[in-house]
Amino acid sequence: MEAQARDVIGRLNPHFQRFKDPVSALSGGQRQSVAIARAILFDARILVMDEPTAALGPQETAQVGELIRKLKADGIGIFLISHDIHDVFDLADRICVMKNGRVVGTARIADVTKDEVLSMIILGSCPPGATPGPGAVKKPSLRA
Repeated sequence: MEAQARDVIGRLNPHFQRFKDPVSALSGGQRQSVAIARAILFDARILVMDEPTAALGPQETAQVGELIRKLKADGIGIFLISHDIHDVFDLADRICVMKNGRVVGTARIADVTKDEVLSMIILGSCPPGATPGPGAVKKPSLRA
């Protein structure tokens, strides 16, 4: 089991060397590496990552971003839940914006701007490059 753990963590984070340390002694980014490696060891094909960089510093945030890119390259599906629009645009292929528990819209990152996504988040309006959901604000009709 240790050899498998070393192999997986080595692929995810080649600089990781603290295999004998308790997880409680690791940094936030290293803890994320261990959690992801554990999921991969159990053959996870999809990961749900809820605010994976929320309590991390810039260096650890970059480390987790690199982990996510490697996982995507390995064909692992990732649901990234984040309030950090920069992380979303750097790491995601597609987005789904929710407001008040309802889907405002979905879009490929390439089809929307950060300002449009912010409008989805704040106003609930769906831009032309996105597919509206049931939570999208309906625009009033100009017909009489």
